[in-house]
Amino acid sequence: MRIDGGADVVHVRGGGSHEVSFDVLHDCSACGNAVNQVIVGLAGQDRAQASVWNGKQRSGGGVKVVNPGTRVQALAEDNPGPAEWVNVSCDIVVPDEPGVYSVRARYAQAYQGRLMTAEGRAVPQPEYEEVLGWWKVDRPDGPGPESTMGTIVVEA
Repeated sequence: MRIDGGADVVHVRGGGSHEVSFDVLHDCSACGNAVNQVIVGLAGQDRAQASVWNGKQRSGGGVKVVNPGTRVQALAEDNPGPAEWVNVSCDIVVPDEPGVYSVRARYAQAYQGRLMTAEGRAVPQPEYEEVLGWWKVDRPDGPGPESTMGTIVVEA
């Protein structure tokens, strides 16, 4: 993970918005026709802050529209070939209170999510609220420490 274009650990004065970017490799031959997402947020929060990847069995292969003409239509990757690493990015907002804030990621399966690859970001996409609720869907405390990708330290 890179935070604000730098390392995976940054020290900042005060909270606010920070750009995070990282690489995703999704390869799920058993996923069938499901549409999967990768969501990102801060440890201890009730919901994810952003959906950054949306797709079917494998990452890569470019932007496509999945479920066209339905209420769950969205941009996604639907790669028929081998899975490819893709870079995604989004903004994460940290509180103004001094502290250590772990940036974490997890999987979701809410049909709709944003595709925040460079190609996906070129197309306006809404943030689908339902997918952000998957943050704690099967984990009462949200994603655990093993899901930490980066750290933002807000100093006094």
